Amino acid sequence: MSPNTEYDPLASVQAAGPPGTISFIYGLPDPATFPAEDLRRAADTVLRERPELALQYGPEQGYGPLIDFLRERLARQEELDVERPQIMLSAGAAQALDHLCTLLTRPGDIVLVQAPTYHEALRLFRDHGLRALSVAADDDGLRVDALAERLAALARRGEAARLLYLIPTFQNPGGVTLAAERRRPILELAERYNLLVIEDDVYRDLAFEGSPPISLFALDGGRRVLRIGSFSKILAPGVRMGWLLGPPGIIERLVGSGLRCMSGGVNPFMANILAAYCRAGKLDPHIAHLRTVYRRRRDAMLNALADFMPPGTRWTQPGGGFFIWLTLPEPLRADRVVAQAKKARVWVLSGDPFFAEPPTGQHLRLAFSYVTPEQIRRGIEILGTVVKKARKEE
Repeated sequence: MSPNTEYDPLASVQAAGPPGTISFIYGLPDPATFPAEDLRRAADTVLRERPELALQYGPEQGYGPLIDFLRERLARQEELDVERPQIMLSAGAAQALDHLCTLLTRPGDIVLVQAPTYHEALRLFRDHGLRALSVAADDDGLRVDALAERLAALARRGEAARLLYLIPTFQNPGGVTLAAERRRPILELAERYNLLVIEDDVYRDLAFEGSPPISLFALDGGRRVLRIGSFSKILAPGVRMGWLLGPPGIIERLVGSGLRCMSGGVNPFMANILAAYCRAGKLDPHIAHLRTVYRRRRDAMLNALADFMPPGTRWTQPGGGFFIWLTLPEPLRADRVVAQAKKARVWVLSGDPFFAEPPTGQHLRLAFSYVTPEQIRRGIEILGTVVKKARKEE
């Protein structure tokens, strides 16, 4: 794209559905929220004041001033004392998760996941030859009893899980948050069975009411939990920047890996821009704005579901994030509803890909982040009509 080319939103619109449709498929941040002008000013500052630093290879751990900003923010907002050896930058959450799997697992290792869980994480685990096994959950997140039973059953067969992967706060796809009272018992099980816990916490800042429960990393004291954060949901996905908190020994191993030594740091130019943006005091006001925008959309979807869905339909009540998980009344199946809704020009996603093991086929994931409140209400009204019609035809 040349410097004089206007930004064309069509690419993002097509990603969320063809023109004339209402799509609840993709959990994309709304481009209207991207702080383009503030990022441009930060980039101008960086290129004017320190181009020789920003455009050069960087340290393997990541750009120090951005790391220190994140440490200061964690201390201020969570009273969490993170030392330099406990944190590193990553090219988004996906790279952090891939890097952990590359260095800490071998093909055939078992990773335990919540049912349902993020479908792209399941694909990544399969790419690494890992065996993903499900653990049941409810509206309060992963069930402690189900985790205990799964771990004990593996032990009886002479097997052991290597990782427990969780999105404990405003989960994708369910929108649920792991209850505070369940977090420490889960960590106790992880210690008993020598599990490493990956805490994918990219939605934590998008809380609509109050503060989320204390993180697993904070409860654990940084011993066996690896916590992933990202700028993708709280700033813009295109910056491709995230961070990882973990035990110093694991962080040291990651920083000293071949990938890091060859790559010259995680995007030093963007890290410099983000540091300038954050040091200018822009990040937290921006997140406050996002909370207002997405809370309004969450409320619009919950109200529309209450108004238009037939009896027997259930859905989660997320306290933040981008997603609502809908369970269809028996005997309806998601694939049929998805196909009928598509004919009515409303795109929804079956819940089946979000399960590591055979799904029940009754679920839909609804993303509210990319559509306006008016589109949400109209789309849910159409979806409700589709569900009612399909139910009558059973």
